[in-house]
Amino acid sequence: MADIIDSEDFDKDTVDSETLEQLFSKKYELIAETTVSLKKSYINKLAGTKSSKLAVSLQDNSIEIYEFHNGSLSKTCRLSGHKKALKELVYSPKEDHLLFSAGEDGLVKLWDTRQSGSCVQEYNDEESGITRPFECMDVSCNGRLLCAGSQVVEDDAYLVFWDTRNTKPLGGYWESHTDDITQVKFHNDKTEVLATGSLDGLLNIFNIMEQCEDDALLYSLNVENSVERISWLVGDQVGCVTQSNDLQLWDSATGDLVRSYGRDKIARSMKRSKDDDCYLVDVFTSTDDTPVVLAGSYGGDGHVLRSLSITNKKLQPHSNFAQNKQVVRCCWYQKDHELMVTAGESGALGVWRAAHAQPAPRQPAAALGRLRARRQRPY
Repeated sequence: MADIIDSEDFDKDTVDSETLEQLFSKKYELIAETTVSLKKSYINKLAGTKSSKLAVSLQDNSIEIYEFHNGSLSKTCRLSGHKKALKELVYSPKEDHLLFSAGEDGLVKLWDTRQSGSCVQEYNDEESGITRPFECMDVSCNGRLLCAGSQVVEDDAYLVFWDTRNTKPLGGYWESHTDDITQVKFHNDKTEVLATGSLDGLLNIFNIMEQCEDDALLYSLNVENSVERISWLVGDQVGCVTQSNDLQLWDSATGDLVRSYGRDKIARSMKRSKDDDCYLVDVFTSTDDTPVVLAGSYGGDGHVLRSLSITNKKLQPHSNFAQNKQVVRCCWYQKDHELMVTAGESGALGVWRAAHAQPAPRQPAAALGRLRARRQRPY
């Protein structure tokens, strides 16, 4: 911790530019960039598909859809329909023209971006007579199950489930979290495994094929901090970013904490001098199945953006996104073609490609498969 100087008034690099170049050896180049609004508007959420379709949410609760092709970004449509803050965007894992959104108006909407951005389905929980403001949402890897997490309503925080083909809820859980649910993430490969995070400091792992909530809750892991973001990494490993910008790695199969990295370790590995100015964007898995952390700094002009790889449980310098021009709030990583998409406080959407990586080809939309009936779980 010798190179973290708490008495400094501003954050700066702890090594010279030549050393930075050598340490952050994985090179990315900014190949496309666009500003989504003439007015300065934060981009709050970002989602993408393998066919290079991108969706971003803005502060006015609208959604803009872009396509990346031949090194350029083009806007294809604008979606509008949420009456309160829009909290989550998720593309269907099976149909890349279908986009789900969730908001504080208690609605989850399904959009078809082929039809000028039409809302083709609306999921809610009207039978309860209570509006549950949603904070997060996700879709299972087979595209059949939808789950949204709510703020606390009448002393309970809810996980509500739907079959994506039916607007009537299958049921829900409301006993496992005691504060607003901030994250809902289905396992990358296992349709029955769900991870959830909350302001109550718990990271919960469920097997949703069990008949009741008590049996479904496999582990309730104490993060000891409010959960900001969770990500499924390789296998059963879950990455958790806290609201104090710490990172934890958990084994969801055993319930064990694999490793924890405080904000000071993140800053030191980024080669920055003030840990209080550094922030975490997200954690994801690179092409060689190594966990990678994307982090930035508010110091100076706020343009510092770097990634760190986790090798042998240690943080190592990975990439320096020197062309970045904003505080980044969200990212999306396309593993197959090593594309990184970033968005943030200046309302800019940027596409980065790893040096020597092959350009991403246009992908045809997947054919709509016949969905088998499923048992109505959980209740």
